[in-house]
Amino acid sequence: MKIVSIAAAFTLAAAAGFSAENPVRQPRLEDRMLAYALLEAEGTPQMMEQTLKTSLEAQLKAAPELLAYRQAFEMYLRNTISFEAQKEELARIYLEVYAPDEIRELIRFYQTPIGRKKAAAGSRIATAAAQVTQKKMQEYLPVFQQQLEQMQKEELRRKAELLQSRLPEPAPAPQQPAVPGKDAGKPNEEK
Repeated sequence: MKIVSIAAAFTLAAAAGFSAENPVRQPRLEDRMLAYALLEAEGTPQMMEQTLKTSLEAQLKAAPELLAYRQAFEMYLRNTISFEAQKEELARIYLEVYAPDEIRELIRFYQTPIGRKKAAAGSRIATAAAQVTQKKMQEYLPVFQQQLEQMQKEELRRKAELLQSRLPEPAPAPQQPAVPGKDAGKPNEEK
């Protein structure tokens, strides 16, 4: 899930940075190939594939009525969050962040035993982090819901007070004029 967030951030950054006001300069083929090599060395294609599959399964589990549309949903995900769908933009972003020499250095790192271990562990770490996040959110959800309910009650109370303060003071009830003859002979109890 972390990769989806990172990919979404990259996509948003790319959209902001590559707007019509800012024409995109195509990186040289050699530099793009370097960026692709870094993405591969980091294990980005595998992580994004795992994220895609996890997202697909989670959505289908949460909404079983989508099972009939699994193929269309998977195609949608492949067209949006797969490595192939984002490869060009990711390479462009890497080339904005890193100089070609830095990319070469990172590739060398990912070719070391610890670099390969980091790349291999990336999706497991991202999955574990997503599970921790989900667990924490589930644990805190009742407290959050209670806070929302309290805030809604408070907001309703404030609105009611505001409406009440805007209402005109009620006028005193008009005195009924005495009808001659109706109350004749009775003592006047009210005055």
